[in-house]
Amino acid sequence: MELQDAIAHRRSIKVFKRDMTIDDNALYQAIQQATDAPNHGMREPWRVVHIAKDRLGPMSKQLSEVAFPNLDKKQENHYNTVTNLGGMLALILKRDPRQRENLENNMAFGAFAQNLMLLLYEAGIGTCWKSPTYIFTPEIRSIFNVKDDEQLVGFLYLTDLQDEMPHRKRHAEQVIEKF
Repeated sequence: MELQDAIAHRRSIKVFKRDMTIDDNALYQAIQQATDAPNHGMREPWRVVHIAKDRLGPMSKQLSEVAFPNLDKKQENHYNTVTNLGGMLALILKRDPRQRENLENNMAFGAFAQNLMLLLYEAGIGTCWKSPTYIFTPEIRSIFNVKDDEQLVGFLYLTDLQDEMPHRKRHAEQVIEKF
């Protein structure tokens, strides 16, 4: 697959099939390759926590009880959605109290995350990035062992690729300004 094809055709997959699995070796290889890519200052201010398919149910129960207390239907919906995935990554970013370095960390992480999603697409693994509001709560941060100088920036849902999704042409002329 050509890089431009991956850039143009990768889409967030939001339909999940319970019986699907992903290749963990391909996942780990994509993480390694995305980490190898150049970024701002060759930083690696991130870590990812892999929740394998067989751990999604227990993790969902624990997370949804904290995120949706006394909301049985929301807990059930979360469980049903998450257990249809092939796996999940918790995306964790190191914060830096210095403004410039923190910006550089964010930029490096964004490059890593985009490279990772493109590499996973190339490997036949679909992704969808979720950043629900509950990721900021101390109890949810605790589930994923997020340290005080880190932030949980979201979850990368892992699934199989769907049938070819339509390619939507973007308009670069709308984001380019001449000085």
